Amino acid sequence: MNSQFKVFLIIFVTFSALFIYASSPYGVTFAKQMLKKINLDVFHPETTDSTTLTVVEEEVVVPDSTSQRFLFIGDSMVEPLAYRFYDYCKQSGDTMYAVTWHGSTTVAWSGGTLDYYLNEVRPTYVIFCVGSNELHTKNMQLLNENLTRMLSKAGDLPCIFIGPPNTKPDNGLNDEIAKVFGKKRYFNSQTIEMERAKDHLHPTSKGARIWMDEVAEWMTSDSCIHPVVLNKPEGKQSWPIEHLEVFRVKEKAPTLNTPSKKS
Repeated sequence: MNSQFKVFLIIFVTFSALFIYASSPYGVTFAKQMLKKINLDVFHPETTDSTTLTVVEEEVVVPDSTSQRFLFIGDSMVEPLAYRFYDYCKQSGDTMYAVTWHGSTTVAWSGGTLDYYLNEVRPTYVIFCVGSNELHTKNMQLLNENLTRMLSKAGDLPCIFIGPPNTKPDNGLNDEIAKVFGKKRYFNSQTIEMERAKDHLHPTSKGARIWMDEVAEWMTSDSCIHPVVLNKPEGKQSWPIEHLEVFRVKEKAPTLNTPSKKS
């Protein structure tokens, strides 16, 4: 047989075998070994789905520079903080109305008293600071209901919650506040190192300044749900402070005295 014809025949048989193998959906056994096929999809840019990498730029939150009417309310922790916050507002062109209700709880601030001050002040921003009298509570359901009503009464107003500065673990109070108000509305005060009064809970005047400075810094950052411009005050505490009301838990009738005198 002609050698050229032999070569042609070998090539023909080889390509025929490859064609049959490629067309067959089954594997082929050769020398007791199964030859398996691997299907490689041919890349067609115009037909193949491809994942497009999209760089999502995080929106930069610019602190609100408009003049604010702050309603700062809560338990006895509000009073020392309000002294410092008053000067922040004065420095930044804002107005502060503060009510410190000694001995009050979230129950007290979830009812008509809150409605009264919201109606009287007509604030643009609400700051809650309450909970120090409920550190040992175990009734999370009631606490949740109170906090939910407080948040609901604030409505669409920007609002934040300054958590109590307890030095010992509570029974879930701070976690419940963060749960209801959300992490960007809740300031965790437990981590602040501050000078304390003899009761080991309330801050001294110096401690309150440190505490309020930390809160104010947070309020200007994108960690806060509604950041605002707050210029840090310098010098001594202003006196007298306008729109600061101090009353005891036994006093049920709210009145807004302006300016107020130091109690």
